[in-house]
Amino acid sequence: MFSNCFCVRSLMVVAVFAAGCAAPENDAAVSGLLPVVEAAGPDLAAIAGKSRIVDLTVLVSETLPGHWGSNPPLQRWTNNWFEPRTNAYGTVSTPSEGPYYSQRYVIDEHTGTQSDFPAHFVPPPGSGLPFAGPMGNVTGDKYPLSRMMGPAAVINVTAIRDQAEPGHSARISVEMIKAFEAEHGEIQAGDVVLFHSGYSNAYYKPMPEGLRMTFEPVVAKTKPGWPAPEPEAIEYLRGKGVWHLGTDGPSMGYAEGGQPTHIAGLQHGMSWEEMLIDLDQLPPRGAYYLALPIKVADQSGSPTRAIAFVPSDTDNKQ
Repeated sequence: MFSNCFCVRSLMVVAVFAAGCAAPENDAAVSGLLPVVEAAGPDLAAIAGKSRIVDLTVLVSETLPGHWGSNPPLQRWTNNWFEPRTNAYGTVSTPSEGPYYSQRYVIDEHTGTQSDFPAHFVPPPGSGLPFAGPMGNVTGDKYPLSRMMGPAAVINVTAIRDQAEPGHSARISVEMIKAFEAEHGEIQAGDVVLFHSGYSNAYYKPMPEGLRMTFEPVVAKTKPGWPAPEPEAIEYLRGKGVWHLGTDGPSMGYAEGGQPTHIAGLQHGMSWEEMLIDLDQLPPRGAYYLALPIKVADQSGSPTRAIAFVPSDTDNKQ
């Protein structure tokens, strides 16, 4: 599938699908990322024309568990309404500068369906902090979009959901990934590997039921966490030329501590989405994945709209 490969300082740098969203000029010089050889991407117009779009993004609101543990949830209010509104005391409670509607938000950048970029867990070089390195300079506004899309390889790990002690995550191992490859073919350079456990579909519910999402496994430690890949699994995928991952758990890392898994990938310039939903709507092979985070200066992560193009004639059975 990909023929343009070369090695830089013993790390394989592989071709990725551009899909019409090439990395900015001088991206490597700006961000510290190793150079990526861009291959001609697929025709997204043709893909979309023969596919249905699956929205893999959770809804974010004050009453849904899109925030991490005990962190503050989304806060929002009406910034402008079509005309001024008053409260019961006659005071203007909602201003109006014209006939339109808009909201304002206060939101943690790691809320809802979200992207993680290298700077999230890798401190900048020269900081003197553990694991500091060049990837600590790679914030989301510098990260190439071309790495955040590609053919989806959807690995079903529903069998191990909730199969852990309270406060801990069941492990997604290299052996599980190899079992997927034995059945569905080798994972290729540029593929986007998605871990489907069904966790968000089961537990992303309005509060107080939504406490099961992160508060109970992370803070109260009364329930099992979500399945999460071992660092060795991340290294295995990186060795195959995979840059981007996704999970329907709230973190790529373990409930009891996410640093090892995050460092395993982010220190090498990988990225991923967390808190995806409806991955059961995707086949093991055949879908095309695309994530588009908002662009904010110096971001370690971002709320993201993640979708997949699924060919209409594809069997979704996992």
